Amino acid sequence: MKLPVLYLYTLMIVSYLSIDVLCHVILIDLFKFESVSNAVTRDQSILKIFIYALILGPFFETLLFQFIPVKLLSTYVFFKKKKIWIVLISALLFALTHLYSSYYFIYTFLMGINLVLFFFIMEFKNKGSGLWHTTLLHAIINLMVFIHQYFR
Repeated sequence: MKLPVLYLYTLMIVSYLSIDVLCHVILIDLFKFESVSNAVTRDQSILKIFIYALILGPFFETLLFQFIPVKLLSTYVFFKKKKIWIVLISALLFALTHLYSSYYFIYTFLMGINLVLFFFIMEFKNKGSGLWHTTLLHAIINLMVFIHQYFR
């Protein structure tokens, strides 16, 4: 079954929103994890945050945590046969760079799984387009967070 690209973006954004709500309800409300503070961006200009969150961050994070791990690990027979390990390693690398709190580590690990699965789907669907599609999805998600943080 061939799914339209727009449908896949919509599905991944709904997946992101589900992860966001579930993490908040389970980790913060139920288990009383400490949420993420804005300490990382507190002293930064809104333009600088916008450029990093919507342009530089999504591209370089997709390159480092989806594209390179998938391409590199896929050259090994073990990982070719067990792609779940590529997904988990990619998500772990992504989460390890977001160690602002234990809540955010778990949250970004789950988001990392979401992003690398999207990368795999787009690479398979349109050979060689995983980097650009995943960067765009990451930027859209960051835009949603940016709008929520600065314009609510």
